[in-house]
Amino acid sequence: MKQKGIKSSEKVKLQKRGSDSPPPSPDGPGPLQCYQVGPSGDLSCSWEPVGDVGHPTVLHLQSQKYHPNRTQTVAVPEGQSQVTVSRKHLTRSDQLLVWGTQAGRPLWPPVFVDLETQMRPDAPDLLPEVDLSEDEPLEAAVQWVPPVWPPNEVLTCQFYYRRCQEAAWTLLEQELKSVPLSPVEIPDLDLAAAYRVRGRCRLARERGPWSAWSRALTFRTPPSAPGDVWVSGNLCEAAGRREALLVWKPVGPCVQVSYRVWFWGTEKPLAQEGIPCCQSSIPTWAQRAEVSAVTAPGWVPRANLSFVCLAPDLAPRDVQVSSSPGSLALLVTWHPGDGQPWEYVVAWAEDEKPLDNVTWMRRPPGNLSALLPGNFTGGVPYQVMVTAVFPGGLAPAPSVWGFKQELAPTAGPALWRLQDDPPGTPAVAWGEVPRRQLRGRLSHYTVCAQSRLGPLDCVNVSSSTQTITLPDLRSGPCKLWVTASTTAGQGPPGPSLQLHLPAGYLPLPGHVDSSERCCALTCTPSIASFTSPPKPTDNTLNLRFLSGVLCLWGLLLLGSCLGLATAGRCHHIQHKMLPHWILEKVPDPANSHSGQPHIQELPPPQPLVDLPTVEVEEVEPEVVGEPLQVPALLHSGYEKHFMPTPEELGLLGPPVPHVLA
Repeated sequence: MKQKGIKSSEKVKLQKRGSDSPPPSPDGPGPLQCYQVGPSGDLSCSWEPVGDVGHPTVLHLQSQKYHPNRTQTVAVPEGQSQVTVSRKHLTRSDQLLVWGTQAGRPLWPPVFVDLETQMRPDAPDLLPEVDLSEDEPLEAAVQWVPPVWPPNEVLTCQFYYRRCQEAAWTLLEQELKSVPLSPVEIPDLDLAAAYRVRGRCRLARERGPWSAWSRALTFRTPPSAPGDVWVSGNLCEAAGRREALLVWKPVGPCVQVSYRVWFWGTEKPLAQEGIPCCQSSIPTWAQRAEVSAVTAPGWVPRANLSFVCLAPDLAPRDVQVSSSPGSLALLVTWHPGDGQPWEYVVAWAEDEKPLDNVTWMRRPPGNLSALLPGNFTGGVPYQVMVTAVFPGGLAPAPSVWGFKQELAPTAGPALWRLQDDPPGTPAVAWGEVPRRQLRGRLSHYTVCAQSRLGPLDCVNVSSSTQTITLPDLRSGPCKLWVTASTTAGQGPPGPSLQLHLPAGYLPLPGHVDSSERCCALTCTPSIASFTSPPKPTDNTLNLRFLSGVLCLWGLLLLGSCLGLATAGRCHHIQHKMLPHWILEKVPDPANSHSGQPHIQELPPPQPLVDLPTVEVEEVEPEVVGEPLQVPALLHSGYEKHFMPTPEELGLLGPPVPHVLA
């Protein structure tokens, strides 16, 4: 890389030489270039190292026009590849010979510099106004301003352009003159793309050095409709249609575009505007969709896709996914269905990824295979779907799962017990292992059983079986579990199931050999298949039922004892179970206070003191016409039947007259 030069006017020395020519130098052209720059007229010299020669330590400038015997030397700082000599050390329109030395030895042949003609102009200036054509082919016209120095000189300029994310610059064939001035025209541009353009100039009358590059100008072309539209999910399945997405590829990597989507079908057309890239949900009634950019030119066609599901006979058949030898890609092959499609579309996505994370590629109708690009990971399932595209709609084949490399499972299936079928024969079922944990194509299941003292007994069952009966289990504890296997190996056991068959439990006749094992395994696959575990029916239900029967029997026994005690048939336990007053025909009145009146306690009498004498006239008492009414006492029926009346107890009597003394 060239380092920035410094002005060396302070280091210029004048020397007298006895010869008019420079010292001898190596043959061939050298890398040294010198030219006058800017309005100030400074001399700039730069060079590139050649081989192991290195950089010069001294630069020599010898006048050829006005001072033939004068040579100026400029010291070059170490590692520097450019030196600028100030205008005050030069003579206007002079001619110079310039060469470099290192330890007194010349490095390159001297170069001739004419200060009147060898000038490096400034860089041109590109204006931000860019005119784009309104029809095809798309072209751009960029306005520019030539450099202001040197003045009154005609310049020849070159312009380059490149598309966004491209490394190489493309040279426009036509070189432009500063007089007359014309715009920079760039032909055959793409829609929805970003471009950069730059230029440089030099004197037209001399093939001198080029100026520095101008500031790069960036402009964008109008957006367009996406070139590739597809659907994520299976529209021809009821569940898949509810979750399907309309997806498309972005029109350009360097342009932000909003889209407009139209849906047509059995209902009123629906238009959605301002949709970001690059998906939209599909209404269940839609049969066709169109997509375009919001600001796309009118002459740009829309991208469209039909959602009509065609007959299954038109779909591809026998879709197979295999790993490609010596490559990280997946190979997909299929057989054609009926009819002649426009093309085939192969779509794939990683398991458990969102619907918009789908990738697809198109294949011509005569091609019945596709090599899916990408960095696929071993043990990860990928869903692949091949669809035949016809003028009237789509015919998708059932999706298949593919693996770059199959691995052994990392988990086993969960196990649960079913109702005995037939009664007396235990039945169990298990679920599927998730594809992420299965890590390959399922080959078979293995069911294992082991008692506390007996040996381990395992049997393999088909990958399509998820329910079996166990006719040879005898009474006692037994542990069951299931493992899953792929072509790469067997996985770990799933959650185990503990069985405890009660004593007296015998297997069905004809299924027990003469051995004394308490947990022998002979599996009989069942026709039924379960996707979710039913309510467990293990031996704990029998224990609960037995506990309930015992509790009910105890309550009945307690009630019988109480009945016998109250009936008087068991006198020896009456006093131990009931209070003694209950056994009496007439209860003790002392144990009941309901019939006694309320007695209020009065304060004690005051001590006797001397009081003044008061004469009292004796008055005959008035005759009371009617006796005082005594309020009736409230009492319960129980006490009325058993307790004595107040008259019998002497609590009530005739009223006693009170006489004042």
